[in-house]
Order: sequence, then structure tokens, then C-alpha cells
Amino acid sequence: MRDYQRNRDDVQGSPHLFLADGYQVHDPGITMHREGEPGAGFPVADADDTGILADLVARAAATVG
Repeated sequence: MRDYQRNRDDVQGSPHLFLADGYQVHDPGITMHREGEPGAGFPVADADDTGILADLVARAAATVG
């Protein structure tokens, strides 16, 4: 919770990943749009590219010394 409290202005939602090399991504691999009234609508996933997960793991592993 301390990490969240210190960085809550940076967090856009869940999942929002922050890697040790400074890279960050919200909803990795997800392309989406919102439906409905502004402020009261809901997210709709248009695409889900799971290939990004292997790239994120490789990037994170590269920072491990």
C-alpha cells in the first residue's frame, strides 16, 4: 500500500505495470473503447494481444542482475 500511496497519481487502473527500468503500461495488450454516457459508460475490449506478455517478462528479466 505504501507503493500505491506514493504513486497513486501515476496509476491509471488495474492492471497497470511498472517495471524496474522505468517502463510502464496500463492494460498491456488490450485495445478498448468506452460505450455509454460519459462518466457512466463501460469499457469494451476490441482486441487482446497476449504476445505482449512474453515481451514484458523478457524486459523485466533483463533488469535482474
